Amino acid sequence: MAKITHKGMWVEVSSLNPTDKKNYIKAFACFMLGAVLLGIHLAEVGFLGDDAINSMPEPWLVILRIVMIALFFIGAFFHYKFTITQDDLFKSYQSACFVGGALGFLVFGLSLTALSPYFNFYPTFYEYFLAFAIGTSIGGYSFYRKYIAES
Repeated sequence: MAKITHKGMWVEVSSLNPTDKKNYIKAFACFMLGAVLLGIHLAEVGFLGDDAINSMPEPWLVILRIVMIALFFIGAFFHYKFTITQDDLFKSYQSACFVGGALGFLVFGLSLTALSPYFNFYPTFYEYFLAFAIGTSIGGYSFYRKYIAES
């Protein structure tokens, strides 16, 4: 079973059996490659109020976006295969992370929306996703402190 480490921010890969390790590494690799392509996409469209670069020809952008989405779906498939073999503690940890993400989206995302007219800044999907990611980190850390660090 997966050992949760680094204060709830990571899974110790060496604690996994060979099948789970393969699925976890495949999912991680797909997510990381997809994240690199997402970074290129964000540079092209602008992020956090930055100006868009608009340097890549449109046909290449379409290919980049299709590959990016495909990598995220493939990563999600392997992550699912990894998750279904884990114990209830890991599944509870994962649920706590996603609940934290939802709360982060609500708290930080609603704050962004409420304050945006005063700063002439209008959040997009990516700013809300960043709020979700912050909440996910907080959820994982709080789960770790409550259920794992005390053990």
